Amino acid sequence: MLPHAWWLLAGVVVMYVYDAVLLLYHNEVVFHEGRGGRWSFSVGSDFQLAGRHVFLPSMLAPTRRVLRLRWTSHQSLLPPAPLRGLRAWRVGGAACAWPVMLVACLFAVMPAAVYSPIPVLLAWMAALYVAIPSTVLRLWRVRRVIGLSRKDAAGITSDALLCAPYSLNVVRKLGSRAGDRFDLVSVAHALLEAPERVRLTRAIQTRIRHQLDLEDLGSERHAQLQAYSRQLEGALA
Repeated sequence: MLPHAWWLLAGVVVMYVYDAVLLLYHNEVVFHEGRGGRWSFSVGSDFQLAGRHVFLPSMLAPTRRVLRLRWTSHQSLLPPAPLRGLRAWRVGGAACAWPVMLVACLFAVMPAAVYSPIPVLLAWMAALYVAIPSTVLRLWRVRRVIGLSRKDAAGITSDALLCAPYSLNVVRKLGSRAGDRFDLVSVAHALLEAPERVRLTRAIQTRIRHQLDLEDLGSERHAQLQAYSRQLEGALA
């Protein structure tokens, strides 16, 4: 048994939560998978940390996928275009889910392991450091399928290998850097049901109103934001 093992358990939880939290800019949206494969979205909390909105995914479901996208009023909204790569991204994320679930199960029994005799603890550690490389290996096998760059894959890999609790967030991280790969409107039509798209429209329009308060009335930027807000309702209908 390890002395003061509760410190170790608390540290694992803190590092896991710290790595899972996303800080969203005002023009970012996170699409997240719920129970039964249904999708919803979040623009983060009203509370801001360092000028960014906090999004905390479901801590008890590390295998559910998230997709972080952004909108920009500098571009006109077009009708939803055929999506390329979203299905492959979803399949690749699902392929990484089972090794992450194995790691999660090992962490779930960690309290029993750290209060067990040393041989049991060593066996648990050996199992964990087999499961984590297996997760990383699966990530590299699907990297090209999901459109993940070598640099991003290397970053996720180093996080998982250097800090074991970070490996629990591998599936989430597959979509946390996808802002430039997919169009928000097209993804919303592909993943969200009509009531959720209405709610998304309202959430983005609220953010736009906050921006309008900062712009000079009658300025080009003010008119641009107003036009984008009007276009949004039709685009997400």
